[in-house]
Amino acid sequence: MRVLLVGDRAITRAGIRAVLDRDAAIEVVGEACDATDAEHRAAELSPDVVLVDAQSPDLDVVRLVAALAPRPGRDAPGALLMVHRTDESVRTALRAGARGVVLSRATPAHLLSAVHMVSAGYAVLEAPGASEPAADGSPWPAPPCRQGSAEERARAELLTRREREVLTLLARGLSNAEMSAELVLGESTVKSHVQHLLDKLELRNRVHAVIYAHRNGLAPAACDCCGQGRPAV
Repeated sequence: MRVLLVGDRAITRAGIRAVLDRDAAIEVVGEACDATDAEHRAAELSPDVVLVDAQSPDLDVVRLVAALAPRPGRDAPGALLMVHRTDESVRTALRAGARGVVLSRATPAHLLSAVHMVSAGYAVLEAPGASEPAADGSPWPAPPCRQGSAEERARAELLTRREREVLTLLARGLSNAEMSAELVLGESTVKSHVQHLLDKLELRNRVHAVIYAHRNGLAPAACDCCGQGRPAV
């Protein structure tokens, strides 16, 4: 998976890159400091995801998202916005085609999960208020999501209650150690539950489990276009 980092603060980009470099499946192919540079770099590097520090004071996020929109003969990367809080500029960027919103205070695991989700073509709205009505009563725009097949949803019935809990925590981006603390279980027991649910759902790895959970309404941050769940706070 190829990721382009965009933000006008070099130190912030360096911190985000350090998180992304933890995941062997992610390659940071470049960085850009403004919308014009990002548009050119995206055309040159063909990233799967453009991860944008949307709070950059000198970055025109809406212009950038609009420039990355799909056009005839050109696939568009998914734009994932990192925000400190939701506001009207985030709302406008979603209307322009941004595929996801995640809080800048998210855990590294949560950020990595969001990047994988956007790369796979799913909506990620994981910031307080991202799906709440605006002051004028109009809804926040949500990118289209994909829903699992009936056969895929049926496999969820094979899961035990504990395995469903573990899957939900996986979808939140928690590590095995964090799930162990949350569920008051040994880490080896958590690993066992993860492997069992992967086997039952016929999934290759944890990333596919996260995608499965979001696609089938088993994640706490399921997007509003499915009518399932609320964004995580």
